[in-house]
Amino acid sequence: MVGVVIEEYTLELSSHKSITGGVYFQIGDTFFPDCHWNDFIIVILTWWNKSIKLLETSSVGTSQNFDFMDGPFYVHGVKKDSSHITLNFIRRKQIGLEVIASLDTEIISLKKSITKASKKVMGEVDAKQWMTDDIEELKKQIK
Repeated sequence: MVGVVIEEYTLELSSHKSITGGVYFQIGDTFFPDCHWNDFIIVILTWWNKSIKLLETSSVGTSQNFDFMDGPFYVHGVKKDSSHITLNFIRRKQIGLEVIASLDTEIISLKKSITKASKKVMGEVDAKQWMTDDIEELKKQIK
């Protein structure tokens, strides 16, 4: 099983109104890209919500990436059947790609994990009374 982990206690708002924080995938006892990975959490959760919704409603064989902004990492998802996707956890190299892990999972399970992580982050930014365009965009995705 795969899940999205967020570390809400790491959230920071920069002077440029960018929000960073710990966000990564957990596959059993493996973390991708890494445990405590820090990235532009609001932006990538917005992207991931859009990607999983597209996979949920698209035809078999459709693919979407779950990108990170920092580093050479991303997850490539392909719709396997009406309720499952194949996820490849990938690192871009100077020449080619390295598939670090691969698994099949239920679309609804991944969607719930992304939504739960998004709501957890939104609760934290609301508590901090932060307002940015990126936050507004993420709010639209989880309504």
